[in-house]
Amino acid sequence: MNKGLDYYINTLTHIFKKNQPRIAHTLSKDLLLEMAKDKTILLEIIDRNIKKNGFFLQERINPVIAITAVDNPFITLIAHFWMPLPDRVTNITHQSIHHHGRLLLTSAASYGPGYESIIFKQGFTIDPQTGFTTIEIDKEYKNPLYNIEYIEANTPHVVFYPKELSVTYALWTYDKRSIADRIRRNSFLQKNKAILLRFFNYVKGLNIQTDVFEYFDFFPSNSKMIAMKDRILYPVGSNENHIHNVFYILQQVGYTDYEGLKKILTGYPDKIKQQGLNLISKIESEEQLADIFDPAHLNIEKINFSREEIKRVVSGQ
Repeated sequence: MNKGLDYYINTLTHIFKKNQPRIAHTLSKDLLLEMAKDKTILLEIIDRNIKKNGFFLQERINPVIAITAVDNPFITLIAHFWMPLPDRVTNITHQSIHHHGRLLLTSAASYGPGYESIIFKQGFTIDPQTGFTTIEIDKEYKNPLYNIEYIEANTPHVVFYPKELSVTYALWTYDKRSIADRIRRNSFLQKNKAILLRFFNYVKGLNIQTDVFEYFDFFPSNSKMIAMKDRILYPVGSNENHIHNVFYILQQVGYTDYEGLKKILTGYPDKIKQQGLNLISKIESEEQLADIFDPAHLNIEKINFSREEIKRVVSGQ
């Protein structure tokens, strides 16, 4: 019996509401795996998002296409659609080596062959003058279908591009619950953050700070691992590329409600509407769409490098 997306959202939220985050992540693993094995859940996440107002106005900001299942004061759950490189090479990093600060992550592989990854040991050291970083590999692993992986706070790791489309569910929380974190997660409060920060700091003496990404990211350079003070992001890709690859994903995972999607597309600007309708026509005529990598996202310095570079630098420290 299909339990439906709301069942999983409500149950996971209840677990994290009643337990401390690390305990809740452990208690959630079986449920997240059950969710990953139910293919109707992936289709429901996709359907809810693509029918939201403005979804097809987005540009492709990252090689991974991310779709949110839920974002509430207790959990954030995102479906990540990992797209392959044009040449299907699997030893290139999708992002710089990085950690997520105070965030805890449990990831479940729901579709496709998956990717390979390296997790590094905590306790890395950074020279503040040069950025030189001493870091050790803790674990190299594959993330095949239905694999569950947990990554602690402040734990560097890196993901390599998959050979084919792969989907993971990423369950995020902070390591501890606090009023400050709820403020960070509330969209209304985010818009008025400056005023609220002054108010809370004055009245309650809270030390509420905006999220910053200082020294969260690392890259190999010659014989050294270097920490970046500021995170480097992918340049923004195109709206056209984003739309094409969303429809590629729809075809790959077996989405079927194209009649409903046609109605949604009528509310978009003509260029977007026509691209969407043309892609639906191809899918309905059983033409196989190809994934198209946005050229703006290829070979980005300090983001894309090889597994061999990482291992050479780490082993030579």
